[in-house]
Amino acid sequence: MFKIRPLGIIALNAFLMLLSWFFYKAPHGDEYLVIMIIPVLFTLVPFVAKPRFSGMLLTANLVFFLFYLYRGILNRIDVVVFTFILAAVLAAGHILNHVCRELMKYHNSDRESAQRKYRSLVTELEAIDRRGRVVENELNRISNLYEITKKLVPVLKFDDLVKALFDFIEKNFSFKAVYLMNFSKGRLSKLKTRTFSENKYVDDDAKAQDVDFNKLMDQVKARGYIPFYADRAEDIGFFEDIGTKSDTFMVFPLFIGDKMCSVLAIEGASRSSYSRFRILTPQVALEIRKIELYEQIEELSIVDGLTEVYLRRYLMERLEEEVERAGRLGLTFSIAMVDVDHFKACNDKFGHLVGDSVLKKIAARFRASVREVDMIARYGGEEFCVVLPETTKELAVSVAERLRKSIGAKKIKAFDESIDITVSVGVATYPEDGLTTETLIEKADTALYKAKRKGRNQVCTV
Repeated sequence: MFKIRPLGIIALNAFLMLLSWFFYKAPHGDEYLVIMIIPVLFTLVPFVAKPRFSGMLLTANLVFFLFYLYRGILNRIDVVVFTFILAAVLAAGHILNHVCRELMKYHNSDRESAQRKYRSLVTELEAIDRRGRVVENELNRISNLYEITKKLVPVLKFDDLVKALFDFIEKNFSFKAVYLMNFSKGRLSKLKTRTFSENKYVDDDAKAQDVDFNKLMDQVKARGYIPFYADRAEDIGFFEDIGTKSDTFMVFPLFIGDKMCSVLAIEGASRSSYSRFRILTPQVALEIRKIELYEQIEELSIVDGLTEVYLRRYLMERLEEEVERAGRLGLTFSIAMVDVDHFKACNDKFGHLVGDSVLKKIAARFRASVREVDMIARYGGEEFCVVLPETTKELAVSVAERLRKSIGAKKIKAFDESIDITVSVGVATYPEDGLTTETLIEKADTALYKAKRKGRNQVCTV
């Protein structure tokens, strides 16, 4: 933007003086017209110079007017009038400039006050958020909040968190490599890496071998587990110790309370990005803690979030109880291992969202086909296990046939797709096929693979 400086004002004033002299000498010139332009120029002076400059400029013009008085171009009244006009213009301009400055100060004061109030509100909201997180952590210990937690928290897997974090860093920072080290019980449990190679960023954990992480952790410990930025020109010993070839290296130990959960390290990033990473890392630590809590909840939960049937861990506990009960009371019971035929092909053809919907509807049909005392569990992937208390092998085969027909008799609608799905079933019975949980599951699996070999969509026993 063009800006007028005091020197420019002086030059314009001198030009107008010379121009008036030229008009005076010209045959038909009007030097008064040019002199009248000088007050217009003076309106700019208070906004580009201090009062002292204004006084000097006014004095210079007074000398010019006196020169014209001496030459007879102006009379005394002209000199007084022109001098008064210039002085009045300067005085009014300086007063106006002063008022404008005071108004700006008042405006800035109001804005700073509003900003302080805004920061105060943000601080209060952060305090409320922290208290909310404490309450949430307490509530997350209750296993029946598994589904609610799953809906509220967008990233619940460590690998998903790493990808999201690395994508964010790649998009917003320039670097050569980034490492995320996760610790469990004081030991390095997971190490994820993204490096810049062949003009693009790639996830390659093998590249982590370029850095001696044991030496790096010794450096972190020696520096008191606080974030730091290292420059090769200032600390070449650090770079030689850990074995990196980059010129810069920054490290951020991530803490939850007084426990270090992870370390984020970045090679080749600029010093200016260090403060931005320091803002980012506390949130990363909270997200990692969320994932740890979620994994603990998954371990404690007994219901599968997708199919709404029991989890394998709870199945194994119930089977142990059923074996003990049947052995003590002299009872019999059966289990049926059910596997969805060609489920991988279904996933490949229609996608995982459709596949998940198929599993959910299969489980719903299973629940509608068994007694309330029977137990259905998701054994893993597309495999289910049905526990049938006080059920002989003949009755178990009949129930298994009912389960098989409930799936194959009618197409399953998933989103916009209608899919023909079949299942294969293997049946094992206590005590004739085994006296322990492991043996019964093994025999049921053997029967299931037998059904698979025979062409699928059927029920087999050992």
